[in-house]
Amino acid sequence: MEEKLQKIIKKAKKPIALEKIYEKMEVSTESEKALVKDLLDRKIKDYSIIQTPNGNYISITKTSFRKGPFYSDRNGDGQVIVASTYLDKDGSRKMFEDKYVISKGSTGGAINGDIVLIEFVNKNKSGRKIGVVQKVIERNLDTIMGEVCRIGTGYFVKPIDKKKQNLVISLEGEAIEGQRVAVFLEKKMNDNFYIGKIKRTFNHKDDPDEDILWEAFKLGIESDFSRESLDQVKNIPQTVEKADLIGRMNLTDWEIFTIDGEDTKDIDDALSCKRLSNGNYLVGVHIADVSHYVLEDSPLDMDAYKRGTSAYLSGKVIPMLPHELSNGICSLNPNADRLALSCVMEVDPNGNICHYDIWKSVIKSQLKMSYTKVNNILKNGEIPSEYAIHTQTLNDLNDLALILRKNRIAKGAIEFDRPELKVKLDDNGRCSGFSVRKQDLGENLIEEFMLLANETVDKHLSSLGVPCLHRIHDTPNRERLEEFIRLLNMVGYTYDKYDADACISNPKALQDLAEYIKDTGSLANMLSTNMVKCMSRAKYSPINIGHSGLGKTNYCHFTSPIRRYPDLIIHRLLKDFCLDKHNVENDIEKWENKLPEIAIQSSKMERLADEAEMQILNMRCAEYMSKRVGEDFDGTIIGLSSDGILVQLDNYIEGRVRLRNLVGEYVYDPNTYTLYSLDSRGNYYIGDRLSLKVKSADKENKTIDFTINNKINENKLHHLDNGDYHAKTKTKTSNKRNGYY
Repeated sequence: MEEKLQKIIKKAKKPIALEKIYEKMEVSTESEKALVKDLLDRKIKDYSIIQTPNGNYISITKTSFRKGPFYSDRNGDGQVIVASTYLDKDGSRKMFEDKYVISKGSTGGAINGDIVLIEFVNKNKSGRKIGVVQKVIERNLDTIMGEVCRIGTGYFVKPIDKKKQNLVISLEGEAIEGQRVAVFLEKKMNDNFYIGKIKRTFNHKDDPDEDILWEAFKLGIESDFSRESLDQVKNIPQTVEKADLIGRMNLTDWEIFTIDGEDTKDIDDALSCKRLSNGNYLVGVHIADVSHYVLEDSPLDMDAYKRGTSAYLSGKVIPMLPHELSNGICSLNPNADRLALSCVMEVDPNGNICHYDIWKSVIKSQLKMSYTKVNNILKNGEIPSEYAIHTQTLNDLNDLALILRKNRIAKGAIEFDRPELKVKLDDNGRCSGFSVRKQDLGENLIEEFMLLANETVDKHLSSLGVPCLHRIHDTPNRERLEEFIRLLNMVGYTYDKYDADACISNPKALQDLAEYIKDTGSLANMLSTNMVKCMSRAKYSPINIGHSGLGKTNYCHFTSPIRRYPDLIIHRLLKDFCLDKHNVENDIEKWENKLPEIAIQSSKMERLADEAEMQILNMRCAEYMSKRVGEDFDGTIIGLSSDGILVQLDNYIEGRVRLRNLVGEYVYDPNTYTLYSLDSRGNYYIGDRLSLKVKSADKENKTIDFTINNKINENKLHHLDNGDYHAKTKTKTSNKRNGYY
């Protein structure tokens, strides 16, 4: 009935009367009419339908009103993004994001994250749509992070998030001024005035766990689950029950194992492999069936949707799901029956899939392997006794993984060889140093089979013509790529094999550029980082445009449902359209309506988790260097600007030399990427090697400042050194200081 009502309202070109709806719905009894009226009231409540002043009904899409999330900036302005899908002329479904600019005076008291009703007003000179917030429909303010302040005799909390500082939060009773707190908003007095209750304090700045949680909270990443979720977890069994096995393939006698880091507790993928008589490989990728325990629209599901992903923050994990699930019944722990979705593929020796099946299964992992030991087996032949019976299978998987990787690269997949800093922690959880994380054979093995399974599942759903939440990656930004090639030439590595247009249209050309910069010596990491900035960011979308970075036409995330919400959604899609038999037509409409918002939320939370990881790494670096003030280090200039010099030490920690800490006068020329001396003390170029002294390190602001002892080696390009430029720059700078500009 609900689907029929939606179609009637959606097709109506003008407001439709209630009696006309009854007629089109073909209802006549009072009970049927009451049911239709109840559905209409619910649609009005969620603003998918608007009721006109004379009592008629119309779809919100046929009006000037729109509903969507409000995103504010630090100046108080903001925008509302409305996502929708539509059928194109060729019958394909397209996704569209409408963005409405909301000025500071038109926010209607909305704060960042609110779901709002807006009215479209007009377009500005640049063609952007202007909207006015008419109503805050939903405000998710379970917790606000802030600092206690005292005003008169009362205590208030000033939110840390600048986007929420128009909230007034009063505390009942006394508090400690200056204390960092998480506040639960108990009572709403008016639109932006609340009575709050402290639910958690963050007193100890030197406590590493507290610092991490504080930084995560500031970015909107919650560490506490709702009371309803925790109550739900209590009713979930921690062992597989007999009823769970109905309709599943029993694979508990298969040779299945997992490969992870030594400290991994949330294990969501396992592998199996055996050689067939025809010479092919039967490879199984077995993924934890989280969707069996996390039911759609349940409290656990709503918490997982809000988080979008687990956040891995310098030795601390803020999980998407409670530990009872992520480390317990959902984790593919060894020697325990676990529910899974298994993608079992027959792969020939050339890496081609001949046949595949996707099953609901029950498995039993025989061993939790570590990357360290697997790498020692594959590289050095060092075989621990418990691994001995699996060595042949490991070697078969590795042989096939190398073939799969070779095939990917041949199709234009791009790989950036960038070292990744990993924090070392002491027994107290404090930073004791850093190591460089590198991908070896074991990591590559897992990556290749996860990529293969993700691609297979996306192709399977796409072949059925049903909705899918794709992982997409667009082509690079042309302007940024042109600027990058110019930078590459400026720092002495002339690249003229392909231009920016060729790199955008031809994956192999872009791959060639990525390979070229690997041979640029001490600049390789900096150039790799800058090239990554030219790339579009991968994101989630119900509309498939392929994944250019991986060189794949079909790709989704299926293999990590414990830590990524989109993977959980893919499992539900598989069940709805393949593994469990439902009313497919109804399911198609349901998912077409749900996936756009899920895609936006999941992409947003992934970005936040990445930002939190980077912020906390920077905090750890500053903490580590704060104990080394006055010490000398060698480093390389990886960036120059009008603010000074960005340097990377040989241990990969980054910091800056501020312009004011340089001896003499300097000015930056963005056209030549050079910091020119105005008093002949020597210029600075990207790639210069420097001897540096740690001047200061601020953990709270996550900054490290250096001074320069001397230049070790200069990456000077003689054709850029122009005496006339110095004179012109000096005159221009003097004029600017004298007020002529």
